Amino acid sequence: MALLSKPNSAGLLLAAVAGASQAGNEVNLQQPVTTIAAQIYDMHTLMLVICLVIFIAVFGVMFYSVYAHRKSKGAVAAQFHENTTVEILWTVIPIFILLGMAWPATKTIIAMKDTSNSDITVKATGYQWKWGYDYIKGEGEGIQFYSSLKTPQEQIHNQAAKGEHYLLEVDNPLVVPVGKKIRVLTTASDVIHAWWVPAFGVKQDAIPGFIRDTWFKADKVGVYRGNCAELCGKEHGFMPIEVHVVAPEQYAAWVSEQKKKSAAAVEDSGKTFTLDELKARGEKVYATNCVACHQANGKGVPPTFPPLDGSKVVLGPKGGQIETVLNGVQRDGKQTAMAAWGKQLSDADIAAVVTYTRNTWGNATGEVVQPADVRAARGGVAPAAQAAAGAGGMPAKIYFDTGKAELPGDAQAAIKAALDYLAAHADAKVDITGYTDKSGSLDKNLELAKERAKAVREALTGAGVAEQRINMKPPATITGSGADKDARRVEINPAG
Repeated sequence: MALLSKPNSAGLLLAAVAGASQAGNEVNLQQPVTTIAAQIYDMHTLMLVICLVIFIAVFGVMFYSVYAHRKSKGAVAAQFHENTTVEILWTVIPIFILLGMAWPATKTIIAMKDTSNSDITVKATGYQWKWGYDYIKGEGEGIQFYSSLKTPQEQIHNQAAKGEHYLLEVDNPLVVPVGKKIRVLTTASDVIHAWWVPAFGVKQDAIPGFIRDTWFKADKVGVYRGNCAELCGKEHGFMPIEVHVVAPEQYAAWVSEQKKKSAAAVEDSGKTFTLDELKARGEKVYATNCVACHQANGKGVPPTFPPLDGSKVVLGPKGGQIETVLNGVQRDGKQTAMAAWGKQLSDADIAAVVTYTRNTWGNATGEVVQPADVRAARGGVAPAAQAAAGAGGMPAKIYFDTGKAELPGDAQAAIKAALDYLAAHADAKVDITGYTDKSGSLDKNLELAKERAKAVREALTGAGVAEQRINMKPPATITGSGADKDARRVEINPAG
């Protein structure tokens, strides 16, 4: 499915023309599969028709006048000044034309912003250069994964024939059920990205430090593809989006499978692997996450992305390399250009990729890094353990009454989930984050979010949790009204 040329930030309303479709050389927008996309498609056609009518009318009159009133026929130019009727007409007629164009555009823009009453809420986080998805409400709540480019490097470097979905395929697509309203919260961890799927009529910027939202409801089962639509850096063109819209029963089966994978990740974090097992797994992790910057041969792209083959960090103490991979910094505190992979990869995956790089190319340390080594470097708290907590009640959410900071009556279940997590992880901490909507005074809403977070902290400390095990995070603003319970919640998450 071909993509449109990049539209502007007005939400695709003024998108120009599409690239040639795979079915032929037809130039048009992608076939819409949502109500909003259909409205955009119809409005695009309407605007073109209006422009065509104006073009024909204006140039028709102009060419007729040039032909019928030319000097060779003896035409004499009329001498007049300030015709009130003409001035009224050329003012009133454009006003009606603009109103006729603005009415459907306004209706569509308002509908695009109505994210209320969603069935499933997914947070899409942009990274250089991949997407992270968190299912935070509805069926599948608690599922987390990262979605990276799947196109082989051989195709990218012209060493193999291009595939059917070249640069538009991912390893872990977003999966949603057909006919359900999906709210997408967008944010970013580094630079501005944009979540754009043309067939859905969706394009929303993902901005670090902010959460914005959009929505779609696909009416047809299928695979739909898009891209990051902001120039986000070196690998901008290698950051696709792939969404699988499936039948409800298929979605339920996928959710069950993801839960099993989370359990398997927990099990892997406690395993001891052989060198060969770690190298085989590490090669896959490297190909997915590291090869774009450090290259398949480990030579890197100096000076920004240094070579790993013969690297002092890779051949040095394994603790130093683990820390660099986890946090993107070296032991001396020097910041590197590398992402902090500790937030994206499990203990087992980091152990595997570190072992792989220390025993590949010209590197032959013979050393094995186990998941336990990575867990120790984290301070004892691993993403795998966090995933297990998610399946057992974490992140815990408490929904407050509108305008109130007192704990609601149903808060005990969330408090118990946090207590159970802390009891099961002796060295773990939790993050408490209050959320607020954008209605009314932002300052008052943020203060209310802080008060709600403090009420949750007091409930935990009152139950015997030491204050040093609780991190109070700044309030987070999300789009929503006071009637949206997600806009007035407090979340308790495993720290990390």
